[in-house]
Amino acid sequence: MSDFPPNLSIRPLTIEDVDQCIALEAKGFSKNERATLQKLKYRLTVCPELCSGLFIRDYKYKYNAINLPSVAESLEKKHEVVKRSGDDDDLEDLPMSSSVIKETLVGHIIGTKMSSARVTNEAMDLPTDNDDTTGHIEGSRYIGIHSLVIDPEWQGKNLGTLIMHDYIQKLSNQDLGDKVSLLCKDKLVPFYEKIGFNNLGQSECKFGGVSWIDMSMDLIPEDDD
Repeated sequence: MSDFPPNLSIRPLTIEDVDQCIALEAKGFSKNERATLQKLKYRLTVCPELCSGLFIRDYKYKYNAINLPSVAESLEKKHEVVKRSGDDDDLEDLPMSSSVIKETLVGHIIGTKMSSARVTNEAMDLPTDNDDTTGHIEGSRYIGIHSLVIDPEWQGKNLGTLIMHDYIQKLSNQDLGDKVSLLCKDKLVPFYEKIGFNNLGQSECKFGGVSWIDMSMDLIPEDDD
């Protein structure tokens, strides 16, 4: 569709993305519900493989031809690029190294490994010396998703489904865990059920002072061919 974001890219998040993650969380969640800067820095540092970002990439104008020829053509006209026969302007001559000049974060998933199969208040906390159920538990096989958010400007285009399916597939393919769980509000239960999550009922967790539903999905690694 014409209003679908161009040049979409999904990649693991890093600590360098933290400012964009903070800005996106502020757009998607209330102050009581969104992650703090400290928590995001922690999660992007200790388990970036469980944190995925959906970006719109801007390229140097002529290199859009790599994956978006129609945009490249219009930009070439805008820049009055004259194509002459014999020019080295074929796709195979374009650089394979990065020609990305900007990445705009429009969606992300932030996760950690947890001590239990359901998301708890402790799982969402930073690690503490007197409680080994807090923070990221590296040896665990339970993955907790703490946030899925899409920029309001790009909602309604199935981008949440896109990034979540990609996330689950990578978790399964890389055998990073046995189960992935999350909390959601009642109105989002149908969305997560369509993706394949099971509704486990009212959560005991009262994060942000509101009621949540426990959702969970088993991860099954794909068999090797």
